[in-house]
Amino acid sequence: MKERINWIDWAKALAVCSVVFCHLPQSQEWFYYRYLQALTMVIFFFISGYLKKDRGSDKENWRKYLQSLITPYILYNIIVYPYWILKFYLSNSTLPDFFQAMKPLIGALLLEHENSFCEPLNGPLWYLPAILIMHVTIGLCRKTKHQHWIMITLCVISFVLYAANKYWYFAPNLTPIGLMRNLPYYYLGYLFGQYHLFRTCSPQRDLACCILCISASVLLFAWHLDAFYSGQHILHIILFYPTNIAFLFGVLYGCKAINGIRFSVVTNISIGTIVIVGLHIVLVTIVNFVCSHSYHWYEALPLALVIIALLYPVIRFAQRHAPMLLGRRR
Repeated sequence: MKERINWIDWAKALAVCSVVFCHLPQSQEWFYYRYLQALTMVIFFFISGYLKKDRGSDKENWRKYLQSLITPYILYNIIVYPYWILKFYLSNSTLPDFFQAMKPLIGALLLEHENSFCEPLNGPLWYLPAILIMHVTIGLCRKTKHQHWIMITLCVISFVLYAANKYWYFAPNLTPIGLMRNLPYYYLGYLFGQYHLFRTCSPQRDLACCILCISASVLLFAWHLDAFYSGQHILHIILFYPTNIAFLFGVLYGCKAINGIRFSVVTNISIGTIVIVGLHIVLVTIVNFVCSHSYHWYEALPLALVIIALLYPVIRFAQRHAPMLLGRRR
C-alpha cells in the first residue's frame, strides 16, 4: 500500500472538521466564524494540486477521475435525494410536485447551481467538479511547451473574474465561483508537489512558521474586513489572496509540526473526507431543525465533533466493504 503523508492527513482531517463546524449556523458578526468560513477550502485545493500525479495516458487519468471524483459526486447526490424529499415534506406538509422534485436534480446536474428553476441538492459537493476541472486543465497544459505560463495566465484571469464577480455578481453560484477563487491555490500546490518542495519536517521551525503565518493571516483578514466595510473594494479583494496564503501555510506548517504524532482516527477521517463532505449536511440539517438557533463556538464545536463521530462508522464500513464511497477501487 502507498505510504501516507501524515501531515497531509492532519491537514485534511482538520479542514473537513472545520467544514462541518462552519456549516452549523453561526452569526456572521463573529470574527472566528467568518475567518474559517472564508479560508478553510484552500487547504483541499492546495493538497489536490500537491498530490496531482501524471498517470501517462488520458485513459488512465479519466479512469482515476471517474473513480475518485465523478462517481462520488453522483453517488452522494443520489444518497441525499430521498432526504431532500423528506425535508420538503416536513417543511411543507406535502410531497413536491414534478417541477419541484426536479429542481435539486437539475441543480446537481449543473454542479450544484441555484437559480429560479434549480437548487443545490448536496451543496458541499461543489468542490469535486471544481477539482475535476482543475485536474483536466493542468493535464491539458502539461501537453504544451508553455504549461506554466498558461497556468499563471489562467490564475490571473481567475483572480480578475473573482474580483469582478464580488462587485457585479454575474457568476453562477458554488462551482464557478469556487473555480475562480481557488485555482491559484491548486496551482501553487501543484508546483510544490512537482518540484518536491515542503517535504522535510522540523517541529520547532514549523511551529514558529505556523504561529507567524496564522498571526499574519488574522491581521490581514481583519484589514480585509475593514476594507469591505469602508467600501474599498479593490483593497478588499487584493487582501483576500495573501490572507488565504498566510492561513494555508499556517495550517500546513502546524500540521508538519505535529507530523510525528500519528492517530488512526485522524488517518481514517482523512481517508473518509469525501464521506463527511457528502453526508454531513444531512446531520447538520437535522440538528438545525431540532435546535433552530445560531450557535456560539463552544456549542458548534462539540456538535461538529458529534456529527463526525456519527459518520466515522460509515468511513470504517466503506474501508472494508464499499470503497466507492471513498472514491476508491476495491
